[in-house]
Amino acid sequence: MRSSRLAVLAASSLLLAGCAVPGQAAAPGVAVQTDDATLTSADLDAIAAAWEADSDGAIVPDRQSLATAALLGPGLVDAAAENGAQINEGVATTFATEWLRYAGVEDPEPSEAVVESVENVLALYVATYADTTGTVLRAAVDGLPEDVAVSPRLGELSADALVTSAQAAVGDAEVQGLGNYAFTAFIGVSGFADASPSWAARG
Repeated sequence: MRSSRLAVLAASSLLLAGCAVPGQAAAPGVAVQTDDATLTSADLDAIAAAWEADSDGAIVPDRQSLATAALLGPGLVDAAAENGAQINEGVATTFATEWLRYAGVEDPEPSEAVVESVENVLALYVATYADTTGTVLRAAVDGLPEDVAVSPRLGELSADALVTSAQAAVGDAEVQGLGNYAFTAFIGVSGFADASPSWAARG
């Protein structure tokens, strides 16, 4: 992993407009729903299964973190691009390959689901380091449409929860001495509070 690429990502400036925090309940079987896409519980299971398969069981994200990345990642990727930081499929494939290799996988070949997930995780990582006060992450949550639907089993989507979780990931990366692999700590970042533990924690 080249530190220069990470430095470019981490130094990027991200800007998002703020609106009200969404709070609609999702229909049965739906984890998160927006005007553009619907993410079901089965979809979350499939992403977690892809991580587990690609990493030989070393990485199994929970539903809250997967839903957070899927919901907020695309907007943060777009914002990063507008400000000169390119987070795209090619970049994500490179990072995913190195991530899996770092996890102990020989000759890793990340699946499409994992590459897409990594793209979203990188967006959260860049947003966190772009403004350590949490302003960018708060704006990402506040900027979601009011009619975004979220399963109550995931919990309540909260800007405070997101910032706290992301800042904890920064601390974890430092404590673990992850260095250029600090982005890997962001696989566990969640913007949800008060979840149903047994359901949301399931990979």
